[in-house]
Amino acid sequence: MMSYKSRIISCVLTLMFSFNLWAANPVEVQWLDLMPQEDIDAMENMPEISHDNPFDKSALPEVMFSSRVVDTYENKHIQIAGYLVPLETDNRGYLTEFFLAPYMGACIHVPPPPPNQLIHIKFPKGADVEGIWYPFVIEGVLKIESFDNGLGASSYSMTATSVKAYEDF
Repeated sequence: MMSYKSRIISCVLTLMFSFNLWAANPVEVQWLDLMPQEDIDAMENMPEISHDNPFDKSALPEVMFSSRVVDTYENKHIQIAGYLVPLETDNRGYLTEFFLAPYMGACIHVPPPPPNQLIHIKFPKGADVEGIWYPFVIEGVLKIESFDNGLGASSYSMTATSVKAYEDF
């Protein structure tokens, strides 16, 4: 029969092992997982958009500016693939802050993705990125937190623990 002290040590070790499994296995998230069903439905039934004046936001449906979020993954260690939109670099030229977007060229094109389809990422360690035209897989704890810098607005944020080229994933 195990002593009280042995049972406590066993429980602590089990919890530590469980935490390490959680940290080692992030939840794989897809972009539509971050969009409420009502927004998905609105996007699927969107009327044709005129491209005569791409800067005229009044011609766009409200869903194109949606900041509604899904809280399922809040404070969860996730991984998500997407494209980088650089915001800040360090003195080595490594990327330390960026938006992660679901498709290439987001935020360069008008209009940008809705805020619930952008993640504001900070990566203090810095990523040596050779090109932004390729997908990356980002890992970290997802937060519901608004960010707007004029280039784009996001409803989610993350301090990344890993930034890898998709091909290395």
